[in-house]
Amino acid sequence: MTIANDMLLEMQRRMLRIRLFDERASKMVKRGEIPGTVHTSIGQEAQVVGATMALTEGDTMTGNHRSHGHPIGKGAKLGPLMAELVGKAWGVCEGKGGSMHLADFKVGSLGESGIIGSSIPIATGAALSSKVLNKGTVSLAFFGDGGANQGCLYEAMNLSSVWGLPIVFLCENNHYALSTPAHTVTAGRVVDRASGFNMPGVRVEDGQSVLKVYDAVKAAVDRARAG
Repeated sequence: MTIANDMLLEMQRRMLRIRLFDERASKMVKRGEIPGTVHTSIGQEAQVVGATMALTEGDTMTGNHRSHGHPIGKGAKLGPLMAELVGKAWGVCEGKGGSMHLADFKVGSLGESGIIGSSIPIATGAALSSKVLNKGTVSLAFFGDGGANQGCLYEAMNLSSVWGLPIVFLCENNHYALSTPAHTVTAGRVVDRASGFNMPGVRVEDGQSVLKVYDAVKAAVDRARAG
């Protein structure tokens, strides 16, 4: 897929923003300036940006516990995001969400959660709303390889297939669910599970390539939007 130079530059900007934001957040948590736990998107910037930039401005998404980068990839402003991490009232959730519960409705980021897989039904609800109200928007649900073994994912996939919802399920497989190696708890390939719900499953072999991720997710988003 041919991508205009200005979009390529914006991809680079957003990947750098994610890396620099999370490097700063890591330093701040070590200094005790951020309360609670911080899980960064470092190393996953290309996948995040390639996926989120395949969406339109009106499309929605949900993240997971490692999701500072997702609203940044969707175009969120950095100031309110960082303010949320340190518990300021002018943060995106008025300082009440913190690192693992960011939501920025201005860019269609409906929320992230430290409860594994819990944001997937929210993305599915957004897709149902889009279909019922004929909005023409697509919902993107991010989850990790740990979330791939949660029952709510399969309930959401089943209903999405039965109801023909405009949603894309995207597994960010970094081979570890926090500290648990994926091969010790996951049978087979996650991508192969899509066929059980009458969905096409696509594996991107190089998640470090923003362009390969963009191509794959853009095709999925276009397919979802077309019904």
